[in-house]
Amino acid sequence: MMPWILLLFQLASAPPPPGSGGAERSAFFAFADREYIFTVEMVKPGIPLLNFVSMAEGDARLLARNVRLEVGNRKAACRLLAVEGGDFQQPMLVPALTMHPRSSFGIRLEGDFGREVELYGASIRIGDEDFRLAPLTRQEFETLVLRVNRLNLGSPDFSEDWRVLGLEPLGRRTGRRK
Repeated sequence: MMPWILLLFQLASAPPPPGSGGAERSAFFAFADREYIFTVEMVKPGIPLLNFVSMAEGDARLLARNVRLEVGNRKAACRLLAVEGGDFQQPMLVPALTMHPRSSFGIRLEGDFGREVELYGASIRIGDEDFRLAPLTRQEFETLVLRVNRLNLGSPDFSEDWRVLGLEPLGRRTGRRK
C-alpha cells in the first residue's frame, strides 16, 4: 500500500505534460531586458506576430528557424518571416533578418502552427543565447506594449527610460554573452 501512496504523491507533484490542459497557456508572450524586448502574440488562429526592440550596441541576426513556439504537445519552428512591404504589396518572405541597434520591428511568423489560438511557450535563439518568453495575460501584454511604445530609441541612457516607464525584466535569458 505504501508504494502506491508514494506514487500518487509523485504524480500529484509532477508538472503536467504540455497539451494536458494543466500547463499555462496564453496567446501573449514577452521577454524584456536592457538589450532586447521580444513579444509574440497570436492574432488569429495559427497566425503569430513577433515584435522586437533592440537596445543592443551591435547588429544581431534573427533566423526564422530559431524562433520556436510550443503548440499543443510539440515545438514548431518558424519557417519564414513575413515582412509587410506596404498597403497593397504582398509580404516579403525571408529566412532571416538583421536586428540593428536602437531599432524596433514587427513581423508575421510563417510555420506549421495549426489553428492554435494559444501557445504553451515561445523561445528565440540569437547567436549563442536563448530567450525564453514569459506568458502574459491580455492586460499585462497591453500594458507592456503601451510602455514599450514610449521607449525613446534615441535615448543615451535606456536605464532612465526603464525606470520612468516602470519596465521590469521578463522571461529568461540563457547562454553565453559576448
